[in-house]
Amino acid sequence: MVDFCKAFDTVDHVILICKLQALNIPPNFYNWIISLLTGREQRSKVQDILSKAIGINLSIVQGSGIGPSLYIIMESDLYPKSSDNKIMKYANDTNLLVPETSNCTLTDEFEHIKAWATAKKMVINMS
Repeated sequence: MVDFCKAFDTVDHVILICKLQALNIPPNFYNWIISLLTGREQRSKVQDILSKAIGINLSIVQGSGIGPSLYIIMESDLYPKSSDNKIMKYANDTNLLVPETSNCTLTDEFEHIKAWATAKKMVINMS
């Protein structure tokens, strides 16, 4: 199992938006998703002191109806290095299967996934 640290919380909006553009979805739906991702802010409150608002340019709302679908789009270009191997994905659960007879080792496949994760600004929980 490949465990991406805080998978929904670390999705980069720019990368996700580029992937959405490539899907050729209807403009109204695309614009709705863009408005969902942009212009969000976060504040913290400790006792009675409220921090300044800061923009949120990472994350998709996991508990939202569209969150898991957006995560699937984010991970849509993650493929195994070898056709002998399989990557099974369901929302943020990612499993790598490498049979004993594969032409690509588990280590090579995992390095391939790590390179993908780095390029997409995702972090793998190595523990």
